[in-house]
Amino acid sequence: MSVTEISSWTRHGFEINTDKSRLDMDSILKMLGATYWARDVSPDALSTSILNSRAYGLYSPDGEQAGFGRMVTDITRFAWMSDVYILPIHRGNALGKWLVETMVNDPALASVTRIMLSTNDAHSLYQHFGFKIIGSDDEQGRQTMQLKR
Repeated sequence: MSVTEISSWTRHGFEINTDKSRLDMDSILKMLGATYWARDVSPDALSTSILNSRAYGLYSPDGEQAGFGRMVTDITRFAWMSDVYILPIHRGNALGKWLVETMVNDPALASVTRIMLSTNDAHSLYQHFGFKIIGSDDEQGRQTMQLKR
């Protein structure tokens, strides 16, 4: 399987899909623009980063963008998990766990032995999947986390 192949997973009427043509970029850019980690990044730069990553769109049963995440990866050894979010209206339904689980277990990234990320507010979510804090990222309290497999 290649990182450019489109993959799809379904659960309880929701779908995670890697087809970038399905992404609601306006919704994603609006949500990311409100986050602590991407609010200072231009919409053009965010769009380019999404298009050059393995993107995971999470869609509600009615087809609307309900969440998003992406992996920046060389497909063989390393990946950086980024921009993971669930829209507030869909939180509390374990969709964040499912999205992270899907990203970590994506067959297209099966040979990746190290996945890293940086967060200041979701440590327990990532620790559930084996990520460990390996250090501070910046003065804003972000922690760098790593999953070695």
